Amino acid sequence: MFQEKWVLITGASSGLGEEFARQLAARRANLILTARSRDKLDALARALAAEHGIETEVIALDLGEPGGAEKLCAEVDRRGHAVEHLISNAGFGAWGAFTDGPVERQTGQVRLNCEALVALTHHLLPAMVARKSGGIVHLASIAGYQPAPYMAVYAASKAFVLSFSEAIAEEVRESGVRVMALCPGPVPTGFQAVAGAGISRPQRRAAMSAEECVRRGLRAYEAGRAVYVPGGINRLGTVGVKLLPRGFVVRAVGRMMKNREPQPA
Repeated sequence: MFQEKWVLITGASSGLGEEFARQLAARRANLILTARSRDKLDALARALAAEHGIETEVIALDLGEPGGAEKLCAEVDRRGHAVEHLISNAGFGAWGAFTDGPVERQTGQVRLNCEALVALTHHLLPAMVARKSGGIVHLASIAGYQPAPYMAVYAASKAFVLSFSEAIAEEVRESGVRVMALCPGPVPTGFQAVAGAGISRPQRRAAMSAEECVRRGLRAYEAGRAVYVPGGINRLGTVGVKLLPRGFVVRAVGRMMKNREPQPA
């Protein structure tokens, strides 16, 4: 499925994106790695190419900047590789009361988590459908299953990703192309430092390593799942929020999120 196919991974310099790169390289995929940090990307690309005998490309840019996704699409086209799979992983969250932070921090989440993801999907999906092969993994989150006070924009952005992914998966269901929303629970990565808060105490039992999350996610993608939530506790939580009264869920999540321990960047 992946051997000698080109895979574009956004947010590939660390965390889940880096882990996707490592596991896909082990499957002998050729990789286009993109993120802001050229040094990290170059080091990762060299290491994976040497270890697995694959081809790698590095595109260092900021998808969160206005027009960033369009720049990435143009550069991918210029390099001439047919992207068989997209791992749309780039994204970030910001913890705190909505009114406390700068508006750029809030709108930046929408631009990166939603707008860039839509632009990349729109650019790459038609060729996949024409070839009747390949597909896309969108990184959503269990946060997308309910509103999350104190991470209001992040949770809303992931609800968008979840809904968008399910809809597009249905549109291409008979084309031979797959689209999956991967909805992890807490995964200890650099995400927490960027967000400004650690994993809350009630969530720690559900925490999963990046290696395990990606391994399970790729297995679900290969099986043709449209939505996948890794981990039994996380899956149970997504069912519970559908059964309980909406107001109760929002207040409970709000208390949990408000009491998270600040984590400096």
